[in-house]
This record gives sequence, C-alpha cells and structure tokens, in this order.
Amino acid sequence: MIKPIWELTRAEHGLMYGCGVLIGLIVESGSTYAGAILGFFTAFFIQAGTFALNDYCDLESDIVNRRMDRPLVRGAITKTAALLVAYAFTVLGIIFAAVLSVFLNNPLLFVLAFILVVLGILYDLKMKEFFAVSNLYIAVTMAVPFLYGGLIARGGVGKALLILSCIALLAGFGREVMKDIADVKGDELRGVKSFARIYGQEEVEIVVIVAYLLAVVLSMVPFFLGSTYYYFNLAYMFPVMVADALFLHTCIELRNADYDFMRKETLMAIAIGLFAFICGALCHV
Repeated sequence: MIKPIWELTRAEHGLMYGCGVLIGLIVESGSTYAGAILGFFTAFFIQAGTFALNDYCDLESDIVNRRMDRPLVRGAITKTAALLVAYAFTVLGIIFAAVLSVFLNNPLLFVLAFILVVLGILYDLKMKEFFAVSNLYIAVTMAVPFLYGGLIARGGVGKALLILSCIALLAGFGREVMKDIADVKGDELRGVKSFARIYGQEEVEIVVIVAYLLAVVLSMVPFFLGSTYYYFNLAYMFPVMVADALFLHTCIELRNADYDFMRKETLMAIAIGLFAFICGALCHV
C-alpha cells in the first residue's frame, strides 16, 4: 500500500518542496531545527494532499491518456482511499503550518499555507480548465517553498532566494507546458484550455524552450552576484552547469522526445539545481 500512496501523492515532489523550504532557510541563515522540521512537513503534506486530490479529480482523463503511472488508473488504490489520503495529508499540512506560525509568532506563515491549500483545491476541482492557469499554478507552487523558507528564517527574502524562486518558476512552467502536449486527449475530455489544445504542438514547444533557456540564463546570475554565498562559488557553479546541460538537452530533443522521459529528465535537472544551491550555501568561502 505504501507504493500506491507514494505515487498518488507524488511524494518525490513533496520531498523536493520540503527541501525547497530548507534551502530557503539555509540561504537566509536563520531559524531553528524545530522551525526547519515544521516548515519541511508543512510543504510536504500540503503538496501531497493536493496531488492526491488531483488524481481523484482527473481519473477519467488519466484513463484516456493511459497514465498507467497513476495508481488509480491501475486500480492499485480505490477512489475512496485516494480521497481519504488527500483529506488526511491536507489536514496534516494545515496543522504543521499552524504550529509553525505559533512557534515563530508569525501568522503570515499560516495564512500563506492556508491560501495555498485553498488554491490547490480550487485548481484540482475547476481552475485547471482555464487557459494557462494550470501551468502558472504549478509553477508558482514550485517557487513558493523557497520564499516560505526565507520567511521562516528571518521574515524576509534576499536577492539569491528571489533568483532561485524565479528559476523554479520558469522551470516549473516549462515542465507543465511540456506536459500539455502529452495530455491533449485527456484535456479535451475535461475541457481544459491548455496551450497545446489552443496553439498546437509547434508553438507550445517554443514556449517550453524559452522558459527553459530563461531558467538556464538566470541560473548563471548568482555566480556573479556580489554579497551572496554564490559569488564566484565553484561549489555552486559545477552542479548547476550539470542541471543546465539537462535542460538544454531537453530543448534540443524536444521535437522527437518521449515526453515522459523528458519530464523525468527535467525533474532530475531541478533536483540537481537544488543540490547546487545547497552546496553553494554550505561551501562558501
């Protein structure tokens, strides 16, 4: 039962969201171990609950798209169980956010988490059907954990963290638009006004490439940004170049690519990019 729940909640994404909060803490050099733990699990459980509800709502379109990676499509978990998981994980995320807010005496932390929960539910139920909303929502959720970590650390966000958030926003947007190409049939069933359905594959590929290239260019900025951990820091630069190489490979192979593979490749690129920011923050001179 652990594997279906892991797949239902996309727990690997949850771990990355939680790590995003920790990176925000590291970059801003603040908070306590308790704050870090509470922030990590706030992000993890809110993300997990949102993804579980997403699979519950998308079952019919996922069947049309033959998404056998989805446990509901394979019958590895029931719809009732999926809904219970979505409910339980979302409640846990809200509880962790509430405790964190009280612990740090910062109501904004709870308010922001609660807003994300509400937006996640609205997204799963209806918002994704509107043009570009799905892509933008996911992109924003990939950027927010870093900002959330900065708020936990010191109640603010510095230049390096803003740049990291923008990189995550662009990379996340590119991945979601790329996913539109593979999900055209299912999106048509639900009436989702995606980029691919409205503009066609060739135009969408241009949008994806531009988003990835902007993320690559922006990833170079911290290396030349004075008064930050990343200024001429090779511990940051080497791994981020690996991440950028993966994004560039996706851009080159996009036309003839296996989109499932490309999404895995770009997810790996994002993970390596996170590692680069951690290395740069921990290994600065």
